[in-house]
Amino acid sequence: MSNPSSKILVEENGIYQFDFSTAEYVIELHDSIKQLPLSDVDFIAKLGREILFIEYKNANIADAVKPEAMLTKIKSGDFYQKVARKYYDSLLLFWAEQGQERDLPIRYILLIEAPLIDKRLRRQLKLKIGKQLPFQLKNNNPSVDLITSFEVVDLNEWREMVPVVSVRMVEEQSER
Repeated sequence: MSNPSSKILVEENGIYQFDFSTAEYVIELHDSIKQLPLSDVDFIAKLGREILFIEYKNANIADAVKPEAMLTKIKSGDFYQKVARKYYDSLLLFWAEQGQERDLPIRYILLIEAPLIDKRLRRQLKLKIGKQLPFQLKNNNPSVDLITSFEVVDLNEWREMVPVVSVRMVEEQSER
């Protein structure tokens, strides 16, 4: 779990930071599950009356060894399954920790920055990954919605969709 007193978290590459200051809480599961065969989203945050599951992928970083590798990875069906699995494993862990929050809507956002990944490809990702998420369970009248929406966005779309959570390079913040 993340340090509960800090709501500014640096992503795993150490290049970008997410400012969750307006969130009631933010959870980072990486450390608590590293010994388990589970996958997790990068961040879980409570913003107002909803929960955000956020998976962040960025191949647009300086000195990226193979920036085109992200496109190759995306073209494999394995990528879709891994992103979907991160949702399911994170949901299990989230409910174990924050069980009282089961009635809040959960929005899953894949924030992806990579060369050659345009709006058309992000829409394709949304459709293919979305088919593996539990939207169809709404038709079976579960007592809670397991997921309310899934979006695949770039950084500009993120800033429009979730303006209360800023994402910036670590160096930009330290220069202020």
